Amino acid sequence: MADLPKHHAGKTGYGIDEPRTLVELLIAGILAVAVGIVISAYTGKSSPRTAEVALIGGAGVGFLILVVMAALYWSSRLGKSREMTKLVNGIPWGGEEVVLDLGCGRGLATIMAAKKLEAGYVVGADMWYGSRVSGNDPRSVLANAAKENVGPRVAAAKASSVQLPFADGSFDVILSAVAVHHLAPRRRRDVLFAEMVRVLKAGGRVGILDLGNGNEYSALLQGLGMRDIEMHRLRFSSFPPFHVVLARKPYSE
Repeated sequence: MADLPKHHAGKTGYGIDEPRTLVELLIAGILAVAVGIVISAYTGKSSPRTAEVALIGGAGVGFLILVVMAALYWSSRLGKSREMTKLVNGIPWGGEEVVLDLGCGRGLATIMAAKKLEAGYVVGADMWYGSRVSGNDPRSVLANAAKENVGPRVAAAKASSVQLPFADGSFDVILSAVAVHHLAPRRRRDVLFAEMVRVLKAGGRVGILDLGNGNEYSALLQGLGMRDIEMHRLRFSSFPPFHVVLARKPYSE
């Protein structure tokens, strides 16, 4: 499991996706408006038409950029949680499953799954890069688990998604919340999905929520012999729209 010093308890809450991108969009939106205002001020007397176009154009571009930023923020704070709740509720839980949350971040899907269990447990696995989620840290997974009263059913493990440190057939359910597009470049996603299928028990289920790529993920799972594959796309509670992919590993014949 991850090395978690006791003096650092971690932060509760699930953070904001792509915090650097949001800051960059905020700056770009403000700059677009500012540039339009400056150009308009300098050309107001010599070229009123240019000043008008600059002011309207700068404000328009800046507004659109800020709308995109707001949509990304809303998706991170609310949309992802709502759609992951639907996905988790769609899994036929028995209460004793062993679950892997792949690319868990601060534990959104980890905690949701843990609340479905009575005797099982959930492993949240990630490399915890700070650029992907604000305050990204394995200690936050455990802090959230403690806050939601599921601490004994949650563990955090540092793991590379293309070389998972788990034995074959370790998990009944594998979940991933808006992470697969980060976990491996496109040229290595076949390795990532092969690892997911390897550590999944026969009869086990995969549930993925991600930004697009549903057709690609479905094809990869089908190529690995997964069954009952379902893909739901264009979930407009997010920006960009989410895709949901569900699949089941067949029993040995």
